[in-house]
Amino acid sequence: MSEINKKNVGTGAAYLYIEALSLMFSGYIYWLILSRIATPSEIGISSTTISIALIFMTIASFGISNGIQSYLGRSLLNKNSEEMRQVINSSILMLSIGVIASGIFMISYSGWIYGSFKVDFVLSIISVLIMGFSTYAGLLRAIIIPSLKTRVITISSVLATIAKILVAVILVMLDWGVIGILIGYMMYPITSIFILAFAAKRILYSDLDLKSCKEYLKIGSIFQIRNILNSSLAFWIPNIVNIIGSQLGTVTVFVSNGAADAGIYFIAFSIVTGISIILSVFSTIAYPTLSTMNDGRKRAVWRLIKISLLITIPISNILLYYTNEIMTLFGSSYSAGSSNLAILLLSILPTALITGVSVLSYSYNNNRNVLYLGLFTSFPRTLFYLILVPIWGGDGAAITYFAGSLIGCVASLLIAKKMGLKFNWTMIGTICFVPLLIALPFKLFDINYGISIIVSIIISYLILLRLKIIELEDIQDILRILPNFIVEPFVRLVKNVTSRIRRF
Repeated sequence: MSEINKKNVGTGAAYLYIEALSLMFSGYIYWLILSRIATPSEIGISSTTISIALIFMTIASFGISNGIQSYLGRSLLNKNSEEMRQVINSSILMLSIGVIASGIFMISYSGWIYGSFKVDFVLSIISVLIMGFSTYAGLLRAIIIPSLKTRVITISSVLATIAKILVAVILVMLDWGVIGILIGYMMYPITSIFILAFAAKRILYSDLDLKSCKEYLKIGSIFQIRNILNSSLAFWIPNIVNIIGSQLGTVTVFVSNGAADAGIYFIAFSIVTGISIILSVFSTIAYPTLSTMNDGRKRAVWRLIKISLLITIPISNILLYYTNEIMTLFGSSYSAGSSNLAILLLSILPTALITGVSVLSYSYNNNRNVLYLGLFTSFPRTLFYLILVPIWGGDGAAITYFAGSLIGCVASLLIAKKMGLKFNWTMIGTICFVPLLIALPFKLFDINYGISIIVSIIISYLILLRLKIIELEDIQDILRILPNFIVEPFVRLVKNVTSRIRRF
């Protein structure tokens, strides 16, 4: 890649990383506040309703948000604005068909949904609205990403999160209960749609003339629509199985053990999901970028895997020692989910490797591998939820989720070997074990967990710098989002610290 392109990609990825971090921390804050003013049962009912909405959202989307990435990336690279608009318009049309069909199904079968998952008609309607708004918000986000002008996505995420928290807290304090939680949750996609729609018009439709608006509303040819669908279906089927495999955990715990246990499991799952969002940034920014590369894809994928592991593994591995303390933050009744959280945290590493192999497969248009990875990961989850959750409750759901990640990881390693993607296992092992070893003495001497987590993370990164696992280039890529007058002094500081550390 050219230096300019590399800088743009780094900046685009950095903004998405910040979005992921804001989603992670805001998600914790959202459920932390609600867990203090709502009961575990209300959290359980709300989370089950949200899970149902997310399942149908995935069905309605047809996988289009993933499938259009390479087409939009190539159109922008070739400066073919007409083709780009046709891809976008075709995507909106197909998505609208999916949303309407899914909404009709959800309303028509609301009685069955109530009977199976104990969700009443009003909550079913709210679930339909969450499904629709979330689907369109996801598409708008996917449309903007290939332009690499992702700053607006971060801004949108922050503002939408503020709206979500404020509305939910106010409504719950007014005794709106579950409905208040769900309306607050729905404010996120609604706010995102308004902001991202204006941004998409400014970035991609800046030359829009209302007098010739018909020219901008043309959809692609049948051939183009078919190609988009074919590319999207490679993600759609595994995404459906994947979302069922992940969200079904909360639903099955709700049905088998009740709303309170479902709320406890959902909080543990949300913590892990928040960390995993960072991995989704890796895949999101890599899809359109790698598709335009002629060579160096395997090196680029390994580098992105490494950066993702450096950001997620030290945090997740250190938290393994403090799952009880973390869950107790949400209330004493949530401490029962500490084992749920510990088991779920183990899925971060295999998920990162699966994501990397999926990205590489997609960049080579090997959609069959993407499908296989989705099925190998999610089908075992769907099957074992029904077996283990009635026996072990939330722990059964957590074990099932981790087992699916492990099976999918084995499949990804076999596919990676065929594709010639090599992993530096010494580096991966070092990234995993250094945080565990550093945090162990803090746990044994029973030092305050907040101080222990922060100090362990800092020391872990310093050691990884000393061992040259973290390179200066990694830090520079992450910091590209910041102005030069901030980046340059910070990079000089890191250079000095690194040189001193490596003298020891």
